[in-house]
Amino acid sequence: MYAGNFSKTAAVILVVIMVCAVPSPVQAAALWTVMVYMDGDNNLESAGIDDLNEMEAIGSTAQVNVVVQFDRHAGYDNTNGDWTNTKRYYVTKDANGYDTVITSTEVVNMGEVNMGDPNELADFINWAQTNYPADHYMVVLWDHGSGWKGIPGPVKAVCFDETDSDELSVKEVAAALGSVTSSGIFPLDIVGFDACLMAMVEVDYEIMPFAHYRVASEEVEPWDGWDYLKFLDYLVSNPYASPQEVSGRVVGTYMNFYGITGFETQSAVHLNPTGTVVDALDIFALHLAGAKGFEAQIQQARSEVEAFSDPDYIDLHHFARLIRKYVLHRGIKRDAAILMGAIEQAVTAEGHGFMNANARGMSIYYPFSVAGYQTDYENDVELSDDTFWDEFLKQSYSPTYPLNAVLKAEPGVASSTDFVTVTMTVTNTEDHTITGITPSPLTVVSTLTAHAVLSSGPTPVSADLVASDTATYVWTYQVFSGGMGGTLTFSGNAYGTDSVSGETVFSPLAVSNTVIVPGGQVTEKPNVDDNQNTRPLAQNRIQSADRDYQSLLELFAAAEKEGKDTTPCEHLLELAEEYLQRAQDNYEKGNFIAANYWALQATALLEEAEECLEQL
Repeated sequence: MYAGNFSKTAAVILVVIMVCAVPSPVQAAALWTVMVYMDGDNNLESAGIDDLNEMEAIGSTAQVNVVVQFDRHAGYDNTNGDWTNTKRYYVTKDANGYDTVITSTEVVNMGEVNMGDPNELADFINWAQTNYPADHYMVVLWDHGSGWKGIPGPVKAVCFDETDSDELSVKEVAAALGSVTSSGIFPLDIVGFDACLMAMVEVDYEIMPFAHYRVASEEVEPWDGWDYLKFLDYLVSNPYASPQEVSGRVVGTYMNFYGITGFETQSAVHLNPTGTVVDALDIFALHLAGAKGFEAQIQQARSEVEAFSDPDYIDLHHFARLIRKYVLHRGIKRDAAILMGAIEQAVTAEGHGFMNANARGMSIYYPFSVAGYQTDYENDVELSDDTFWDEFLKQSYSPTYPLNAVLKAEPGVASSTDFVTVTMTVTNTEDHTITGITPSPLTVVSTLTAHAVLSSGPTPVSADLVASDTATYVWTYQVFSGGMGGTLTFSGNAYGTDSVSGETVFSPLAVSNTVIVPGGQVTEKPNVDDNQNTRPLAQNRIQSADRDYQSLLELFAAAEKEGKDTTPCEHLLELAEEYLQRAQDNYEKGNFIAANYWALQATALLEEAEECLEQL
């Protein structure tokens, strides 16, 4: 929805899976409770009244509860008693159907409430769960939205409360969800945003620990927002619908209401696979930051990509597709294909109008020039902390490469099941030190039936290099091939921290020589599942790394008892802990190849940390 000077209106749906044994004062054993956090304390007040009347056209049933917390404002709409504070309603069916008069049962008159306070959001959800328990919960945060950042005007993220001059940032939404889900132990079923511009990777990543599904629009939403009448009619008629079916129906009823000739978009995303999207994005961004010689092609992709009413927001899938089209680098093409596949797996329902023909359900922040880049992005968004996307953005505006990298794979011909050693030699071409120089994960580009599985490396994990110094990093891969044979090449780059500027710096992306894997007798199933085959290896390495980590903690404690200053070694231990956590997270998500990779990194760092302790 949009009104006045705002580019759009927002409403957020959050669905919680929680099986509660507390008896409801209204009814017991409901299948769904829909909770609508309706912040009408602004120029969208009359749109809120209209949407509440849509809900009343269907009303609650024995199996579906609908509850609303509605905050109004003076001066925008004087109907329905013109009250200006905050009330909670149990939505009941209006005998007159869809009209303009609120007839539902007022449960609580709360006085004025700041709907931009995350504690109020958490309180509403807790109240609804306690009083209207169900197998599934759906929470709707309703108001203006602007993605992760502010737009011209007072909105930042979602839910602007004009009386209190406050709003919910993405981090505040996540904090509220964390509170009501016991930090994600009892995750919500669906987080939906009936709000402008909220279908962002940045938003998804922030709320990912606390919910299973997200529903939102990449684009602005018209004044009417979601079609609550048709959506609730479906839910009441199909109370046993799964969260995926429910989230998909929000998308379907929304697009059916507006049609496909306009600018409207809506998507449902399964948040569990979103972790895979973020992992793929991280490597994609890191390698793009090293795409020397392809800067013009990257800018061409940016200039042609599907952008939205906030031109800093672009469709991530379309951008990856354009990168595949214009950047003629086999490694980057492979990275882009992996990212596109991850997005397609995560997006479970998607609709878009003709005016946003290339929308595919997930947008991301990418200002066209450095003048539009907001440095708040690096502090306000978790995604910028955990991926190289923000570093890629800055690199794309002003590319420099103070590191150089050369990749080599040996032997040049390897039989199936043989091991291949890949080395990356990195040189510091600056006149001062670059610290923490780390090689990127390598992208393997294969032809025909050849493929490779990481066995070990890189060793070392990182190094500090003074001017003109070099370091060599080593990986071992086991290669396989079916009867047709094939070839393998490896690509990757390195990054570190400039000791003068404190900025992250990169090497250009390097490509190895080609390794030929001849065909012959097939020793494995042709359609081997590399990921599943890596599962036992990853499990063993994670368990081994965890044991090493626990042992190393004891060594640190012993060293501290002896009066040694362990500070110089602690960063290695902390980084190893982070890598071990990544390995465990990827294993739980079924990403066994990635789990194996991060377990290897953790093991190498633990060895470095132990050596560091020995030298104290």
